[in-house]
Amino acid sequence: MNRSKVSSNLVVPVVPKRFGTDTPLAIRVATLKFTVIASPQHIQAMFKNSKMLSNKPVTTFVLDHLLGSPKKIISLYNADDSGMAAKARAGSNVKPEDRVFYFQIRTAHKYLSGQHLHALNEMFMATLDRDLEALDIRSEWVEYPDLYRFLQLTVTHASIETVFGAKLLELNPTFVEDFWEFERNAPNFLRAMPRWLIPRAYRVREKLIKSFIKLHAYANSHFDCSKTGPGEPEWEQNFGSKLIRARQDSMLKMELMDAEARACEDLGLMFGLNANVLPCIFWYIVEAMRRPKLLSQLLADVSASTSSETGKINIQELCNQPLTQSVHAEILRLYIAIFTLRHGETGSINFSGYKLEKEDLGIIYSRTGALDEEAWTRSGRPPTRPLDQFDAERFLVDSNSPLWTNPTEGERDNAAENGPLHPEKLQFSMAGLAGIWLPFGGGDRMCPGRHYAKAEMTITLALLFNKFDLELMVEDTSNVRPNMKFAPFGSLPPTCGLPFRIRRKASRQP
Repeated sequence: MNRSKVSSNLVVPVVPKRFGTDTPLAIRVATLKFTVIASPQHIQAMFKNSKMLSNKPVTTFVLDHLLGSPKKIISLYNADDSGMAAKARAGSNVKPEDRVFYFQIRTAHKYLSGQHLHALNEMFMATLDRDLEALDIRSEWVEYPDLYRFLQLTVTHASIETVFGAKLLELNPTFVEDFWEFERNAPNFLRAMPRWLIPRAYRVREKLIKSFIKLHAYANSHFDCSKTGPGEPEWEQNFGSKLIRARQDSMLKMELMDAEARACEDLGLMFGLNANVLPCIFWYIVEAMRRPKLLSQLLADVSASTSSETGKINIQELCNQPLTQSVHAEILRLYIAIFTLRHGETGSINFSGYKLEKEDLGIIYSRTGALDEEAWTRSGRPPTRPLDQFDAERFLVDSNSPLWTNPTEGERDNAAENGPLHPEKLQFSMAGLAGIWLPFGGGDRMCPGRHYAKAEMTITLALLFNKFDLELMVEDTSNVRPNMKFAPFGSLPPTCGLPFRIRRKASRQP
C-alpha cells in the first residue's frame, strides 16, 4: 500500500484525484494514520464489515471540539467497548446503562422509522403549514435579501418544535438565531480554533447549552420522559417526540450524564437534524426555481399526491414519486461533502485483499464517487450530463432498462402505484450506485435521520409553492455556489445571499 505524508487534513479529498481510486492510499497527519478508500468495490467490502467497525474517534472528536462536552463524557464514550448488538460484546465490562453507543443508535433507528417517522412527518407538515399561514405576506410582493436566511428562520422553527417540543422555543425566544450563528462557526470548531480567536462563537454555544439545561429542568418537572410506550402520545409540548423522551430517559440512567452533558448531547442531535438538511432544502428549491419546467413537474407530483377531497398531501406517496426521488438524490449527491470514518474496534479489518489496521482510520469521502465519471460508467450509468452539474433526471431509468430488471421491493411498489410499466415510463433507480452515492455514509451507522430529512425537503417545497408565488430577483445566479469551507463536514450552504420576492397566492389569502 502506498504511503505518503501530508501536512493538513484538508488534503484528503484531493488524494483520489491525484493517485486514482483503485488502490487504498495510506497517509499520515501528525501522529494519526489514515487509509483513503475510494474504490466503490472496496467501499462496499468495508461496509460488509459494519458490525466490526466503529466511528468512536470521530464521535469523541465532535463531542470535544464541536459540542464542548465535559471531559468525563468523552471518557464514557471511550470506555464503551460493548459493541452495537443488543447483547454486549464478550469481555466488555461496561455497565448495561452505560452502553451509550448502543442506546443512541437503537433509539434513533426505532423512533425515526415506522409509525414514529410517520408521526414526525405529519407533525412537521402541520407545524410548517401553521407557520407559513402566520407569515405577514399577502397579495403584494414582499422582497427579502436572502432566501437561505428566510428558510433558516422559517423551516428550522417548525423542525425544532416537531422533534424537541414547543417549550424549547418558548423558554428561549432567540434559540433559532443562536443555533444558526453556532452552525456558521462549525468549521472553526471542528478545526479546533481556540476561544480567543472566535470568542463570540464560544459564547453562543454556551448559551445554547444553557437553553437545553433550562428546557430539561422544566420538561422533567412537567412530564415523565419514560412514557414512550404504545399508549403514550407521539408528541407532547415539553419533550416533543418520543425520540427525545427515550434519549432523555436513557441518559438519566447514566451516572456521568449530568445536566451539562445531556444538554450537549441534544445540541449534537439538533445539529445533525438541522445543519445538514437546511442547505439541502435550499438547493432543492433553488435548482427548481432555476428551471421553471422542473418546478412545474415537481408541483405536479405534489398535486398527484394530494387528496382531491381533503386537500391533504400524502407524504409517503409524494416521497415515492420518481422525479421527486431523483431530484432529492441529485441534490444530496451534489451538495453534501462528508467524510465517513471507520476503524476496527477490536482488531484489523480485511477488505478486498487489503487490511485496515486497528490503529488506522479508514476515510471515505462522499464527493469522490459523486464526481467520478469512470466509476459511474463502470456501474452501467454513464453520465449524460457532467457530474459537476445538476441533472434532475440523473436517477431515472427506462422501465425496460437493465437497471430496472431487479427493482427493490420499494421501487416495485412505487411502480405499481404509478401505473403499469411502459417503455416510456421512467422509474427511480439506485441500481449500480452502491459505494458511489454516499451522502449518508453506509453500513450499520448510516444516518438514521435520512428518511425524515427527505420528507422535510419535499414537504417544504410543496407547502411553500402551494401557498406563495416566489421569484428570484437576479437573472444570473451562477455566483450562488456551494460553500466548500463546510467540506467535509456535511451539507454545503450557499456562498452568498440570494434575493427573492414572495407573495401569497390569491386563492390562499388568509
